[in-house]
Amino acid sequence: MSRRRMIRLSASAVITAQLLAACGDSSEGSSGSGGGVKIGTPENPVEQPLFDDNPGIESDLEPEDGPLKLYNWADYIWPRVMKDFSEEMGVEVELTTFYNMEEATRKLRTGDLQFDVFFPTAEVLPKFVAGKILQPLNHDYLPNLSANVWPSLQDPYFDVGSRYTVPYTVYETGIGWRSDMVDTDIESMENPWDVFWDPQFDGMAGLYDDYRETIGVGLYRSGNNDINTGDQAALDQARDALMELVDLVNVRYTIDGAYSGMPEGKFGLHHSWSGDVVGAQYYFPKGGDPSVLRFLWPPKSETSTAGGYISNDSLAIPNNAEHPVLAHMFINYLLDEKVALKNFGWLGYQPPLNGIVPDRLVEEGYVPENVRSAIIEQDDFSLGQIPVQLAPEVDSRWLDAWSQVQSG
Repeated sequence: MSRRRMIRLSASAVITAQLLAACGDSSEGSSGSGGGVKIGTPENPVEQPLFDDNPGIESDLEPEDGPLKLYNWADYIWPRVMKDFSEEMGVEVELTTFYNMEEATRKLRTGDLQFDVFFPTAEVLPKFVAGKILQPLNHDYLPNLSANVWPSLQDPYFDVGSRYTVPYTVYETGIGWRSDMVDTDIESMENPWDVFWDPQFDGMAGLYDDYRETIGVGLYRSGNNDINTGDQAALDQARDALMELVDLVNVRYTIDGAYSGMPEGKFGLHHSWSGDVVGAQYYFPKGGDPSVLRFLWPPKSETSTAGGYISNDSLAIPNNAEHPVLAHMFINYLLDEKVALKNFGWLGYQPPLNGIVPDRLVEEGYVPENVRSAIIEQDDFSLGQIPVQLAPEVDSRWLDAWSQVQSG
């Protein structure tokens, strides 16, 4: 199961609160910025602070002998890419995996484990910076960042100037279905998310077992596109909408329903990450027909007024990395167009590089024409809703709503 298939556990709010409390009184950095957690939004981008006691590395240093130690989600990088880097640099590459960001946070906070490259989500970055878990990047070692990456993600709202992170993959959350099991014209609906509330899909509809993503679907159903809301009434509406699905369609919550459940015919309709739909073509049984797959991200529908998530995962270097020069070189390696395309062919989750355009992905066979809509373009970030880190008290409200949904 890849990074986007990992369930988020309810420990999130507790760990977030602990980490924020631990780093809330951080001293002023050399940038002159105060410490604490700086949460950016697309409307109010933030430049993350620098700290005198957490400097980046100097330029023009020779790479260390290794081994290069990666800390990543399970199956979120093609082993061949690691092997190729190992052979090119003459160093060993060691991979340690984590199940969810809560587990990673716990282990990195202690400082007992030393990794060179870490794969965080965008929304957790502020607390990792404030807690000095990550070190600033030296862009002298990252020429592929400015040469290849989408300009908007060279300067993201949560880390203006890419001080601590560079983008790894992008994803959208939409609706996946099989055209041989679902004949509703979802693409022409004013609110495509309403399709999950259609009783004709009883027993064949699924949502992700993920509290942020799925409470978000409840909000969309209620006509609310604010997927970072802390309003209790809005969250109650979302909760109630989701609870209706038990009797309406006997909804099932999964982590694999989109990429394997639909190919196997267990689901005709599923809440879907774009990368899962791209990867689903490889999970059809012998004799199956992947051309029945469809995907819609509601913000790109001409008739839809509903929203949909869009975000990215990142690459970063922990502050106690033993091989930071080698780490920079590996990050730069992943931002090489040929390497990134090779990794995408195995992973299914798209790297945000200028040369990897929709026509090319379809023409070269990476993405089937029938799910071309799962390909992400830079302008999509101006259309969708971007999840940001929730304050602990708001996160707790979301988790309470999710707990009630899960209990039926």
